[in-house]
Amino acid sequence: MAILTLLAPLGARADGPYVSDTASLLWQDNAANAASGDGILGAYTVGAGGTASWIHSGGFSTLVLTSLSANFEVCTPFSGLDNVAVGPRLEIRHKLEVGPYAPTVYAGADAGLVGFDDPERSNAEGAIFAGYSQRFTEALQLVVEGRAGSYDAKETVFTGSYAHLGATLNWDPNATWRFAVTGGWRNGDTVAGYEAYRSPSGWEPIDPGAYALAGPWRYVATFRKPFLDYRVSALTWSYGAAISPAIGRNTSVTLGFTRFETLGPDPYISDEVSLSIAHKY
Repeated sequence: MAILTLLAPLGARADGPYVSDTASLLWQDNAANAASGDGILGAYTVGAGGTASWIHSGGFSTLVLTSLSANFEVCTPFSGLDNVAVGPRLEIRHKLEVGPYAPTVYAGADAGLVGFDDPERSNAEGAIFAGYSQRFTEALQLVVEGRAGSYDAKETVFTGSYAHLGATLNWDPNATWRFAVTGGWRNGDTVAGYEAYRSPSGWEPIDPGAYALAGPWRYVATFRKPFLDYRVSALTWSYGAAISPAIGRNTSVTLGFTRFETLGPDPYISDEVSLSIAHKY
């Protein structure tokens, strides 16, 4: 009944749409998620997208946000990773107290359809999430978010589920600059790649340690050389930093670095550097 009460205002007129656009350039040093010596390959990805959002009043100190997003990515060396995605999002936000530093809690769900140039990677995905935001001073803010999701692809090796917990500490020394540090924990399914060679019995991984993996596997031609992709269940820790100056009233640029350390039978590390620009209309 409480959920129905919160969602009842959705039938009323909403504020919006509020439109935002983004463009990004991403470099990753391990696009195949390969362990050291097993075929590490770097890649650049160019992306762009847009989001239309609506804000609904949900009562005192409560907002209901709905949005629809669409984006595309082009992976310059490996066209099989090119993709287009579209999906909706529903979020309920509630301010717990009165005042500029009052904490905010939020929860919701999102979903998406992702089509890859390699069709076996195309999937339908969905997740639920909940978070907490606390501003300690005008300049310092902490955001913690948990997420649980799953994705169902055409091929089993690219299907899975996961749980994720992340935290971001934002420091805004003035109206122009934002500095952030991030940390994350993820537990669930992922895909690890192994360079392969053809033997008399078929494709074999160059690393015999891959035979210890229990998940499904598949030969892929995504990386312009023979690879075997394995689905693995693993724990990943991540940490990073970002700097984001405003370059206009509604426009900002963000430069960020994130390192992912995936543990398990055959651990691997992936570093990502991203540059993006976002504009709100």
